[in-house]
Amino acid sequence: RASAIAQDADQNYDYASNSVVLHLDSGDEVYVKLDGGKAHGGNNNKYSTFSGFLLYPD
Repeated sequence: RASAIAQDADQNYDYASNSVVLHLDSGDEVYVKLDGGKAHGGNNNKYSTFSGFLLYPD
């Protein structure tokens, strides 16, 4: 399990960046989750991106 936390910078834009390398098996799921109903920013412009890469097959 990997977790990351970002703090509100009290500016117009908040951002965070994290990375993790995991060994996954067929059927495993990876996702981005927003805990506790919290989101950065006070407007409706909330964006999130996710990228995954296979480093090498087993």
